Amino acid sequence: GGEREEGEEKKKPLVAADRVTPFDRWLGLDKDLEAELNDGVDQDVTYVDPSDASNYVSLSLVKPMGIAFVENEGGCGGVFVDEVLDSGSAASASPVLARGDQLVAVGSTLVLGWEFDATLDAIKASDDSATKLVLFRGPTSFLYGPTKASEEWYQENLL
Repeated sequence: GGEREEGEEKKKPLVAADRVTPFDRWLGLDKDLEAELNDGVDQDVTYVDPSDASNYVSLSLVKPMGIAFVENEGGCGGVFVDEVLDSGSAASASPVLARGDQLVAVGSTLVLGWEFDATLDAIKASDDSATKLVLFRGPTSFLYGPTKASEEWYQENLL
């Protein structure tokens, strides 16, 4: 028969929200899709202004920093903090880094939208005793979207 085994359900392909058909609803795929879209996303995403310096965190860290960065998805480039490891200087740093903080600058170099390897190279290339990192605390949609701050703004306010 057509019985499914336990756990097999999770393999159903998800459809993009704008492509959900009545058939998908009948199969129950829309529930999975909506759950995935809403998964961990605060329904009331408040606007975080990328042109407001108070939405940025700046700190100088000695290497090894102990920060696991991950590249953003969705083609905007750039990296964010995935995890702060106990072993590095970031673990005891103030302000405390949070998962999801977007790396904006290394020293005086703007690394917004850079590829993962190029960003890490910028961190490695920094030979100051402590490396200054500037991070944006907010969603990529504001940091890279139509509301993004200009390069001049970063130079004047954060770097």
